[in-house]
Amino acid sequence: MILPREHETPFNKAPVIRAVAALLMVIAILSAVTRIVTRFLTVGAFKKDDQLVAAATVVVIAQSAAVISQGANGLGKLESLGPDQVSYILKSHYASDILYIAALLLSKVSATRTLWGMAPRERRKAIWAIEALIAAWASSSILASLFQCSLPQPWDFVHGQCFNRSIFWIYVDALNIVTDLAITGILVEMFIKLKTSTSKKILVIGVFGCRVFIIPPIVSHMYYFKRIADSPNPLFDMWQPTVIVQVIQCLSIMATCIPYLKPFMDSLNSGQMAAGDYRGTRSKGSNSRSQSAYASARMSRPPRSLRGTGAGITSIATRASHRLQKYEMMDMSANHDRAGGVEENITTVTAGNKEDASNSPNNRSWDGQSHTSQTVLVQSTWRVDVEESGKDENYATAANTK
Repeated sequence: MILPREHETPFNKAPVIRAVAALLMVIAILSAVTRIVTRFLTVGAFKKDDQLVAAATVVVIAQSAAVISQGANGLGKLESLGPDQVSYILKSHYASDILYIAALLLSKVSATRTLWGMAPRERRKAIWAIEALIAAWASSSILASLFQCSLPQPWDFVHGQCFNRSIFWIYVDALNIVTDLAITGILVEMFIKLKTSTSKKILVIGVFGCRVFIIPPIVSHMYYFKRIADSPNPLFDMWQPTVIVQVIQCLSIMATCIPYLKPFMDSLNSGQMAAGDYRGTRSKGSNSRSQSAYASARMSRPPRSLRGTGAGITSIATRASHRLQKYEMMDMSANHDRAGGVEENITTVTAGNKEDASNSPNNRSWDGQSHTSQTVLVQSTWRVDVEESGKDENYATAANTK
């Protein structure tokens, strides 16, 4: 339905409600999609925390649609509304409150599931306790919201008999702050012990601890909702708490997704996702090794006049003895850190004739250069026996460095 164009005035805040709800809904969707796509391209699978974020985003869409429909029917307008409009606004507001709490529940549990995957075993009991607190808070809040006013119209807070809704929302917002602080506290406690530079610690804590920025809007919601508790025009004055609820909801989704936005932004600078870089690197490495092997095979091929003779085979072995191939293995800096900074020398493994390997000049030069703990190089030497008919045995040594 295309709504007529309206302008915000001191007596009409409905355009503000619709615009803010639609804008923040789009931001939440983009944040969730970015996180999910980034995780899928880098990991190749959806984990439980990703599924929870996706579910929370679906709930946010439904809640935002309910709020937009309230603005379209007159929420935030000071002018008198018809009975049908009032009934529609109250029912939509009733549904949006429940969906709002459900969205917060799913986003918080997604954050704790992410924590669970990073936390050491001794910290998981604390995460269980936080999840139990979140579940109890959300369940009690939704149950109370379902029966906030007398039956058969529990949504009618204008004409019906309701409990003190101001105290109810103070309870909801207070425990919302407590659970966010608990999640942030666990994160800070984990990352403060990282063995890395202070700048990196600040970056990691800042990215994962951005949930604390949700607290100021929550406090604002408590303040403004208390102000309208006894308002003579609740359907007009409700526009401020409604807008703040949309802000809290969007920030909750963004706080869950922000840790996954940095690899996405880095990929924009490089032109491709991190997973694409990784696969491309592996592909290039495989191609280069294949090309090196092919070139080595062609170099070692003897002339046509020597093929099929003992001299030709001896030529192959002689040329092979002067070829070196280098392969880099995994970075061992993690082991270097765990060993307390003790430097590790290059490990050399020799196969074949021990005496020939030790007398090889290439081997001696490699031993003199083994001074780094960042790369492990493996050198192997084998013996090629060539037997010619009616002649003595010829021996050649081929060095292959991996």
